[in-house]
Amino acid sequence: MRKNIEEENFFARDAKEVANDLLGKFICCKDRNEKYLIVETEAYYYEEEFCYGHDKTKEDAKKLVSAPLFECPGTWCIYGGQLLLSVKDDKYSDNVLIKSVKDEGGKILGPDKMAQSLHLYKSKPDYCGCHGQYSLTNNSRIYLVNGQEISKIICAKRVNIKSDKELNFKINIE
Repeated sequence: MRKNIEEENFFARDAKEVANDLLGKFICCKDRNEKYLIVETEAYYYEEEFCYGHDKTKEDAKKLVSAPLFECPGTWCIYGGQLLLSVKDDKYSDNVLIKSVKDEGGKILGPDKMAQSLHLYKSKPDYCGCHGQYSLTNNSRIYLVNGQEISKIICAKRVNIKSDKELNFKINIE
């Protein structure tokens, strides 16, 4: 499957814009010929206390497990089985969480099931090894391709986050 998202600046934008634009794209697995439609995302900003990059500069984060979130925009980070992407190349890092996907059989997978299906947990012998890989390179075993046009995005408050900001984005999957 060909990588259709080829513009490096796709990820070097505001987290909300990237989270919206990821909806309808596919996450593909290089070695397994599988694809998953992205149906829900969340945007996080470094100044928020629950953001993985909260008030940390790129220099501060080099020793953290979430260090890939401070690499170039579009770098995958697997954190607690969650699939995150770094966005906006700046002194601080914002990130986008891919919250749920739809598999080719039509089943919706939340973070844990998605991590299992994409082999994101390190305990599996076929671990995808995408942590810290840039999503637009040939080295990343999971990558993104363009999918379907989205006409309506549902905005809501993020799940389990105490904030009034509506930074959870979903598409109608019926």
